[in-house]
Amino acid sequence: MAEVIQLKSFKRKQAATRGFRSWSKRFGEKLDEQTRLSDLSDETLLFLISPGDQNVFVLYELVMGVLDLGPSSDFFHLDKAGKMEVIDISIHLLDQFRFECMRRLNWLKSGAAQPLSIIELIEQYPLQKVQGPAAIPSLNKFHPKYRVFQELPELERETFIRKQIPEAIEEFGRMLQD
Repeated sequence: MAEVIQLKSFKRKQAATRGFRSWSKRFGEKLDEQTRLSDLSDETLLFLISPGDQNVFVLYELVMGVLDLGPSSDFFHLDKAGKMEVIDISIHLLDQFRFECMRRLNWLKSGAAQPLSIIELIEQYPLQKVQGPAAIPSLNKFHPKYRVFQELPELERETFIRKQIPEAIEEFGRMLQD
């Protein structure tokens, strides 16, 4: 059993090395298999959640490295299923980064922090995909729109949270400038 655990740990460490290779250079941060969303600097997080094509390929780079699919430049050479997997996981990661931003702004209920490492988020994506809306965090009761959120039917709350993302990104950017 110890050999299985060590092999799993070794493989996760290799996946992190591949996935974070360019991130460590780009962001100047020490990133490894244990790095959680909460460990990222505010500046790195802002880059990752900001709109634009550049951050999309940075996410592809991470996902493809962890899955051992090659560099992000190989994305267009993947088959359709491979491309969809990279895109789906990247979108899921982007959601998690945005929720982390909202958590740092204290917009989400305490305890909404992601307990998994970034590498685990990628590796366990199929399981998280099945969880679906249950994985969407709840708005903090101190948020000005909390009452509106509470009055919504359960099925509309995910959409409501997502509609707050552009404002959260803007607020987070302003916070970093101060």
